Amino acid sequence: MDIPVYKTEGIILKKTDLSDTDRLLTVYTQKFGKILVRAKGVGKKESKLKFLIEPFNIYEFLLARSKNIDVLANSYPIKEFLYLRQNLENLALAIYFAELVDKLVVAPEQDENIWALIVRAMEVLDKPFKELSKTKPQAQARGAEPRTVPQSGTGAWVKTAFEKRLLEFLGHPSFATQGKLSPKEKLNYLQSLAGDEIKSERFLRSLSLIS
Repeated sequence: MDIPVYKTEGIILKKTDLSDTDRLLTVYTQKFGKILVRAKGVGKKESKLKFLIEPFNIYEFLLARSKNIDVLANSYPIKEFLYLRQNLENLALAIYFAELVDKLVVAPEQDENIWALIVRAMEVLDKPFKELSKTKPQAQARGAEPRTVPQSGTGAWVKTAFEKRLLEFLGHPSFATQGKLSPKEKLNYLQSLAGDEIKSERFLRSLSLIS
C-alpha cells in the first residue's frame, strides 16, 4: 500500500531532538499553517537531509502522511537567508519571531497573512538594518494595507512592527489598546497570550535590542 505524500512550502520555526538521529520540526507552511514534522535519521553522518532542515530558510517539503506526526521524505531549498545567520542581532530577532509564532499560533491555523509576514520578516533580517531605509515601502498581505514589516529603522523598530502585525492577524488586541506599556509590560502581555514564557526575549535584552 502506497503512503500518501504531499508538498508544501514552509519555514522551520524550531528543531528539537527526539533521539540521537531523529528530529521534531515545527514548521509554518503556506498551505497548512503550523505543523509538526518528524525528520527520521537526519542525525546520521550519511544523511543527505541533515543540511536541508535549517531553521528560518524557506523549503519545499515532501511529507509522508502518518497517523500521528507526518514524516519528512525530502526537502528542497527555495531561499536561504545567509546574512541572517552571520549577524547576531538579526539572528536573535529571527529566533524571537519564530518563538512568537510558535507560541501564539494554534496548530493547525493556516493564514496567508501570517505566512507573508514570516517570509517578509526573514527577508528584512537578511540584510544590514542600515540598508533597509533605502528600500521603498510596498503594499502587503491585505490589498491596500501597509507593508507587513517596515523596511527601515532599527532592530527594535522591526521587532515592534512584527509584533503589531502578528497580533493583528491573530485577532488579538494590540499594545495600543492596553495603554502605554513598558517593555516588561509588553512582554507580560505577549506571555499571557502565549500561556508560556517567551525565552528568546532574554537574548534580545542581552544584545540591547530592547530596553
